[in-house]
Amino acid sequence: MANRYIVDANVFVQGKNFHYDFSFCRGFWDWIEIGHEAGVIFSIRKVRDELLRGKKGDAAREWALAMPDSFFLDDVADLAVMKEYANVIQWAASNQHYKPQAKNDFADANRADAFLLACAKVHGYCIVTQEHHNPEKKVSIPIPTAAIALGNIPTRTIFETLRKHAVPTFMFKR
Repeated sequence: MANRYIVDANVFVQGKNFHYDFSFCRGFWDWIEIGHEAGVIFSIRKVRDELLRGKKGDAAREWALAMPDSFFLDDVADLAVMKEYANVIQWAASNQHYKPQAKNDFADANRADAFLLACAKVHGYCIVTQEHHNPEKKVSIPIPTAAIALGNIPTRTIFETLRKHAVPTFMFKR
């Protein structure tokens, strides 16, 4: 399993909406930043773009704006990633299992999924996503399922990542 991670947008969006709301779980966001400073946790520019499409004042959007540029790795500007991105898109386009709309969504250049897979494969990252492997799914292409098909690119959930790299921090407040 890779020792460096790139994080999918759904971790940040679901995090701020549910488990890691900024009002009571700032420690999660600090953990991401500390992991980045340690050279372990990153994301990609396409994820940043997805987060910045949020409404002005959205906590994840504001957080993404405040993160250092080094957190969001180049994807489109990285020739090796773009070469692998073409392979990822070709795999999806030629796959007869998925419905046409799933393939179109996956190939949408505004979405980060295919870029995450390409970047992870080229640079040896593990993708952290809230998606799960589901080989029966036809209406969308889950990152973990694509990762297996593309050569066992490592994936894990944020909870698995936290179990490996976090310590308990919750404290009760009156």
